[in-house]
Amino acid sequence: MLKIGMEIMIELHNQGKEETYKSKIADIRDNQIYIQYPLNIETNRTSYLPANITMYANFVSENLTAYTFRTYVNGRIRNPVPMLILHYPGRDNLMKIQRREYVRIAVSVDVACEFSESGSKFATVTEDFSAGGCLIIIPSTTNVHQGESGKICVVLVMKDQEYHYLELSCKIKRIFEKEGMKYASIQFIDNQKYEQQLIRFCFEKQVEYRKKGIDI
Repeated sequence: MLKIGMEIMIELHNQGKEETYKSKIADIRDNQIYIQYPLNIETNRTSYLPANITMYANFVSENLTAYTFRTYVNGRIRNPVPMLILHYPGRDNLMKIQRREYVRIAVSVDVACEFSESGSKFATVTEDFSAGGCLIIIPSTTNVHQGESGKICVVLVMKDQEYHYLELSCKIKRIFEKEGMKYASIQFIDNQKYEQQLIRFCFEKQVEYRKKGIDI
């Protein structure tokens, strides 16, 4: 499940402010995880996390399943580099975040589409998004067809404000109208190259929405 070298994200509330950090797992021993001193996502500076304050750690396993668990700092060592020791509650206390193709997040993502069959090129936004596909708004002047294959360029803004520009093959699975707007359900094709980024984006949004009490 957890492996040395995996990236781990840590979130905590400090003086009424939510802070996010990223680090890498350096060692695992029994119920303890040894990590490099984490970087604050906002400041990009190494930080010293307070001891015995409840935090949430998030990671994506080797089989691309996302998990979160409660933790706290219960020690520091220098062997030979400084590391923090996090409490690890064990596999039974991990909360699995639902997988990519089953979870659609209501989020607006900038996309650019190109469909050669209809000769259509257009920029638009998503109504919802998952690592397996998305629902886009079709501009009123655009003509595309159900079943048509093409390319979609997706701009993902991660929680640490990193921008990821992904160009994916895609297929229009369905076209429909709702409340005067035209929509297309898009399936990503052969997305293995960008699967990690897609899952990470959806995972971060799920964690964000859960903390705000928003139903997914």
